[in-house]
Amino acid sequence: MIVCAGFTMQSCKKDNKVSQGQMEVRMTDSPGDFAALNVELLKIEAYLENSGWVTINESSQEVNILDLTNGTELVIANNTNVQPGTYTKLKITFSGKNSLTFNGATGANTVNLAFGSNFSGQVEVPIHCQVSAGLTSSILLDFNVSSSIQQAGGTYVLNPAIAEITDPNTGIQGQVSGASQAVISLSNSSYNGSAFINSNGYFMIKGVPEGTYQMKVEAKASGELTASEKSIQQVTIVKGQIKQIGSIQI
Repeated sequence: MIVCAGFTMQSCKKDNKVSQGQMEVRMTDSPGDFAALNVELLKIEAYLENSGWVTINESSQEVNILDLTNGTELVIANNTNVQPGTYTKLKITFSGKNSLTFNGATGANTVNLAFGSNFSGQVEVPIHCQVSAGLTSSILLDFNVSSSIQQAGGTYVLNPAIAEITDPNTGIQGQVSGASQAVISLSNSSYNGSAFINSNGYFMIKGVPEGTYQMKVEAKASGELTASEKSIQQVTIVKGQIKQIGSIQI
């Protein structure tokens, strides 16, 4: 998910006319029920409307996507010399060096991830980002882990699901007590979102449209689903606020 926002950069010389802008790309995570998802990013490009692709980072970097939970973000590209204009897509190139580690696992339970049959190693993400001379435009991406990992013929494959966060300042945050693993779902007639708790029981869902939702917590123990389930009705999300739901006891 992506949000584009501009703020002023001061020039070292006030009389120096600035003709370029700056683009920053950050990444956060919608978790999955895994201990780690390590990926290697090779290149990040942005598409300038009526012009073409612009490289904003081509240094390889290894990222554990599941480190980016509960509001943690990572800058994956930062280019200070970007032509002003409207950018409509991002393109991220992955290497084949990707791995998945299961909850409660040691190294023996870490598996290499091949690409899915419909994934060529590059993913394009629609955006709408306006870069202006002398300003920095910041883009926030959400990597949805649970939607990105699939089983195929007894093996796990990677099909990255990356989308935009249009409003990162609206959402919900809380903690689940009494369960080592749990999934939280938030839904109404027009939206469905979910998250997994981290090792400390915390969760966060960003980019939730304002409205009233039903919230459900399904707990796990020793890797198996249990009968532990709790529903909370009439959860109200207000635009521009991260609702603090507090501690939920299972």
